[in-house]
Amino acid sequence: ILGVTAVILPVSMTDSNRKRDIPVTLAASVILVLFGMNKTLLGIGDGDTLSRVEGIAFLLLFCVYLYACFKFDSKEQTNLPEQKKMKLPLSIFAVAAGLAGLIFGGELFVDSATDIARRLGVSDKFIAITILAGGTSFPELATCIVAAAKHKDQLALGNILGSNVFNILLILGCSSVITPLSFGGMSLVDAGILIVSCLLLLLWAYSGSKCRIDRWEGALMLLVFAAYYCYLFEKP
Repeated sequence: ILGVTAVILPVSMTDSNRKRDIPVTLAASVILVLFGMNKTLLGIGDGDTLSRVEGIAFLLLFCVYLYACFKFDSKEQTNLPEQKKMKLPLSIFAVAAGLAGLIFGGELFVDSATDIARRLGVSDKFIAITILAGGTSFPELATCIVAAAKHKDQLALGNILGSNVFNILLILGCSSVITPLSFGGMSLVDAGILIVSCLLLLLWAYSGSKCRIDRWEGALMLLVFAAYYCYLFEKP
């Protein structure tokens, strides 16, 4: 998603993105792999599972991250130029209507695509990584493209980074507290791609002089994505 957005319009980064958001995203991804694949990577435990204790740790880390975001971002808001404001009730209605449309459309797409995939006889892991991941990410893709078209690339980058941290620390944290999550279907290649995607962002943040993700860097991210999907299609 970020690769497509950067190809459309180079995505600039703030100091907060470079020093906090991207490192936190990388750290959350590394912790997820270490916790979820502790048997494979560290030889600890009976199997590759995200336990309830680890889920609680994720939730605590999410609370710390959320507090840091509100604390430091509120200071940065004072330096932003004044913009035309929408009335609060209308803003709330617009957000609620947009979320309802995303939820309904996403559920309809995922259910239909999953049914088609199962009729074709592909595995649950393949469905999860391709159909489900793609279907639930389309709303983010639409949001980022619109943000890029309106030259609000910070919204696009913040959307991706925030979504990754939110999904790992809060969603997986809550899910594993309810019931431990098995990582048995996740390979080292899957984990490696997750980490590499974060490392690429960190590299783009400190390479060049413009502190942004340029079009060629976005294109490289898309090539890595395409290579991973070719691996998934070719793997039995």
